[in-house]
Amino acid sequence: MTVTSTTDRTGAVKVAESNASLPRRERIKLLLTQFRLGPALVVLAIVWLFFTIQNPLFLSPGNISNLTQQTAVTATLAIGLVFILLLGEIDLSVAALSGVGGAAAGGLAVNSGWNPLLAVLVALAVGIGWSLVQAVLVLYGAPSFIVTLAGSLALAGVLLMLLPDSGQISLATNDLRLIAGSYLPVWAGWAFGAFGVAVTALFYVRQYRSRVRQQVTVHFRRNLIVPIVATAVVVLGVVAVMNSHRGMPAVFAVIIAIMGALSFITTQTKFGVNIYAVGGNREAARRAGIPVNSTILWCFALAGLFAALGGVFAASRLLGVSNQSGGGSLLLEAIAAAVIGGTSLFGGRGTVWSALIGALLIGSISNGMDLLGLPTEAKLVVTGAVLVVATLSDVVISRGSFSWRKK
Repeated sequence: MTVTSTTDRTGAVKVAESNASLPRRERIKLLLTQFRLGPALVVLAIVWLFFTIQNPLFLSPGNISNLTQQTAVTATLAIGLVFILLLGEIDLSVAALSGVGGAAAGGLAVNSGWNPLLAVLVALAVGIGWSLVQAVLVLYGAPSFIVTLAGSLALAGVLLMLLPDSGQISLATNDLRLIAGSYLPVWAGWAFGAFGVAVTALFYVRQYRSRVRQQVTVHFRRNLIVPIVATAVVVLGVVAVMNSHRGMPAVFAVIIAIMGALSFITTQTKFGVNIYAVGGNREAARRAGIPVNSTILWCFALAGLFAALGGVFAASRLLGVSNQSGGGSLLLEAIAAAVIGGTSLFGGRGTVWSALIGALLIGSISNGMDLLGLPTEAKLVVTGAVLVVATLSDVVISRGSFSWRKK
């Protein structure tokens, strides 16, 4: 079934004919620009197929559940980085801030005897406050690269000050450990999946009706039925796999819920429009009356919030905080997750779901190599190579061709 406006049919046909008449390179560029998650999803499928052939345990319910928990921290940090990258900025302090956030929550809950929930809220407030200070410096004209790099160095010192003389905080007997160690009951997993499908269906129905009212050519099957059915199959399939092991990890459910809410905010609200406008052309957005400064402040605040939350997740999963928290390759993996998932380094293009897809891709490579018994250095080399390829892909999509930059 095809719903077509009678008054706007000629215009819709002209647009279709115009797109069809474009050169092949331009049509491919247009397709990649509109579906930036596509390449990452294809690569993820290839990676899963490869490791499944090498070791059938890779796609077992137990390993899939473990994979979602492994990628939780990277995905959470990458969510915040997506907002920063959409502005055309960068934040190199999110990994170090996650360590401070975990130390703040752990120190208050263990050493000071605070209620775990209150300790987590304070840690989140610390993350927001730190990022807001960095955002103010950026607004005064300091490059975000330098500001956040300096912030990362300072946070390394703050982490050492928050730790006791032993150099670590153990959460083995504190309720904070339950954050990463909890699973939803089977019925709750199915209810969560059904709710997600219902919300997605409502979104597509609303979008379909809006296009009909705007007299835009829409296809009932392609624009409404297929997306809803595909979403239901994927979501309920994931729930079935999780429930066949121990249930859906609570951390994974929280991340999915957060991403769903942020996806609505970035695509259906004025704030979301402002983010893309500022990232696309900051001066034009300012002239159009968009509150550029407040948009930047909000995005940095979100980055700080999710950095601290990621630190709490990491502390809960590792049952403690040490001077190594927030270090290692975590920053590289978080940036790589956002970029590999399809968020542009040049600002104005991307989606919050790219954080999850990119984190799953990086986590799958690491998890699969662990199953094959490959060393850590091999994982780092492959992750770095994937990041370079993703960056080059973004350049190709943005320019439309792979060519030397011309003055």
